[in-house]
Amino acid sequence: MISIIPLLGILSMPVTTASFSGSERRTLQSAISSALYSEEIHRFYQQCKQADTDLADAVSTPDNQRSKLQQLLQQKVHSADIQYLLNADPKLTADLKQNILKLKDCADTVAFQTLQDSYDLALFSLEIATPLSKPLSDKSSVSASQVKQAQQQTLALIESSHAIAWANVADRQQLSAVQQANYLHPDYQGRYVFKVQHGWRGNTGHYLGMHIFVSDVDIDKTAKQWLIFLDKNGHFINALEAEQASDHLKALQNTDWRYDVHGNLHRNK
Repeated sequence: MISIIPLLGILSMPVTTASFSGSERRTLQSAISSALYSEEIHRFYQQCKQADTDLADAVSTPDNQRSKLQQLLQQKVHSADIQYLLNADPKLTADLKQNILKLKDCADTVAFQTLQDSYDLALFSLEIATPLSKPLSDKSSVSASQVKQAQQQTLALIESSHAIAWANVADRQQLSAVQQANYLHPDYQGRYVFKVQHGWRGNTGHYLGMHIFVSDVDIDKTAKQWLIFLDKNGHFINALEAEQASDHLKALQNTDWRYDVHGNLHRNK
């Protein structure tokens, strides 16, 4: 069954849900977390710097930390405007804010150190994160026509496919000689194959040769789960990494068939 994705629903989604990849969402989450921790530390410092000298000394470098945060924000999300960042995804900001402890006791250096450690961890996560491909302003300007066009392209790909399958990347050495002969083309040279889990429309074999050649050097950098689209001859029409397939999965909804742990095909009712 194919579901028409409501256009208004897409337009009302936070910008991250509508247009960011999975890695970009993680980058934005790290950026927002870091900004929220920074704001809380700065607030607490201002509250306590006159009341507790020891704590003030322990928090004597918030401006230096803020400078590092702004540098990372510029590198990763292309904007050092913290308020603009927090407004980019209000729901994500609100969810993350709930997890940040509000400090009240200026004498509680242990609680402050816990907050500081969490901030350092968030900054480290941001430091190693993948930069956004475009500035937030570009991501947030998705027009209704662009969303509708993307929706139409998603449905067109589904309609043009004879079989659609969700598959994991597996090592062909795990297959017996009989399985390799049954499932893989004699000319297939790759070490890595698709192990199909379940799918929609026409069914596929339990194992398929991949649409790309993946070497041992590249396997760790290759997505481990894919949504693949095949024509009636079993040729690839398209293959999407799991992070790129969320809209397609929403449109497809319930699967039509699946393979069990023994490799037996079952049709879903």
